[in-house]
Amino acid sequence: MAEINEKGCTMPMDTKQIIADQLFQLLTCDSPENITVKRLVEACGISRQTFYYHFRDVFDVMEWGCAQVMERALANSLQAPSLREAITAFIVECVDHRQAIGHLISSQYSQEIFRIIHKAIHAYLWHMFGSMFPGSTLSVADTEILLDFFTGGITGLLLGNYARRDLDTEALADQIYRLLSGQMRSALGDPLSAS
Repeated sequence: MAEINEKGCTMPMDTKQIIADQLFQLLTCDSPENITVKRLVEACGISRQTFYYHFRDVFDVMEWGCAQVMERALANSLQAPSLREAITAFIVECVDHRQAIGHLISSQYSQEIFRIIHKAIHAYLWHMFGSMFPGSTLSVADTEILLDFFTGGITGLLLGNYARRDLDTEALADQIYRLLSGQMRSALGDPLSAS
């Protein structure tokens, strides 16, 4: 069943997604501290009651919206035909929202946004490592430390590159692929053989 907004227009069922999309639209040109519930409901053309039915506050929308972006990135990535294309799909989806995420990272919500992104990248890498190394004999503890290491590195790479206007997502995705697949490590050579 469709929902009717304040202006008498029919709204699609997924009002939560509409609110989150509008928030990300506002975040492309403004900081989160300047976005109020009043401003958001006016931009969506909904009532405050409708807003509070779905979310507690603006931060709740931010958190849910970021989690949705990361879930879509993971879902799109897992449908890719190769690991290289999977990593590229994930990076592209994340970078597509860089203006909004950039504003969030430079706001008072930076720690919470970092946590959401970190959690999503960890889940993504868990799936990727299962596909890349199905015969792995690493212990659970070693797998966790490896995933934590790569999660921290990739999170840092993404967050560190969000502000770059000239960011080449294909090149970044290729570098991350070569890092994860061990190609960069192989190119370094064996340091033990030199001693």
